[in-house]
Amino acid sequence: SVNFSPNLKYLASGGGDSCIMLWNFKPQLRAFRFVGHKGVVTDLQFSPDGDILASASKDKTVRLWVPNAKGESVSLKGHIGAVRSVDFSSDSRHLISG
Repeated sequence: SVNFSPNLKYLASGGGDSCIMLWNFKPQLRAFRFVGHKGVVTDLQFSPDGDILASASKDKTVRLWVPNAKGESVSLKGHIGAVRSVDFSSDSRHLISG
């Protein structure tokens, strides 16, 4: 899965290695690797304000990441199966997953 940040500064990608790469488009900055999922990353979405990156995974979780070098995240559990998609409301206040 891939997704551009709203400000077009980053491209997030994730897939079979369970990791997320945050690619920075400024030449002097490098890509960041985020580790936390235990299964394939199935979907990625930036919040409309660009402050949060949400990821869905076959490990039955959604993670919310701060898109910066530290790659801090919070894991949201509750699904009984793989999470295939995730999306934010237009005001960035709500998240839906399934």
